[in-house]
Amino acid sequence: MRPLQASSDVPLLPEDLSALQRVFDRLCDEHRWPRDSAPARRYARMLIEAYQAGTTNERHLLMAGRLFVSRSREARSFV
Repeated sequence: MRPLQASSDVPLLPEDLSALQRVFDRLCDEHRWPRDSAPARRYARMLIEAYQAGTTNERHLLMAGRLFVSRSREARSFV
């Protein structure tokens, strides 16, 4: 398994990591994903990228995550 790496040079402070963790945990709970599962890792990557791009509001991050999950499911249904 490849470790998650930030795609930006923007440093994440402890309070940033706390916010990201809360949103990540909530989405994992909603979908009953183990924290180390493939879907959770994909979401974590997307979440970090969105945060570093400027989406720092937790509610907005959660909405973006839900949309990401929905689109991922739609894409898989066409394969």
